[in-house]
Amino acid sequence: MNIYIEKELKEMKQALANKGYNIVDDNSTPCDAIICNLKVCDLASINQEVNLKREGALIIDCGSKSVEDIDYILNNRSYSNIL
Repeated sequence: MNIYIEKELKEMKQALANKGYNIVDDNSTPCDAIICNLKVCDLASINQEVNLKREGALIIDCGSKSVEDIDYILNNRSYSNIL
């Protein structure tokens, strides 16, 4: 699974790489998921930086999620808001 992680999320990037995820830093490789903090990032600019798969990509707001939460979402490709 190819994942694009916002540049500012260095710890998240390293933790997910340690779990075996392929982290994409360029726009030449199509990605399956985008991880960013939607409260502070500009999703439109990320969309220009990332090569999305034709089928689309899962966008995960990591604002209040742990690495384990994101790992679960990536493995199950689902997210439900508890509140």
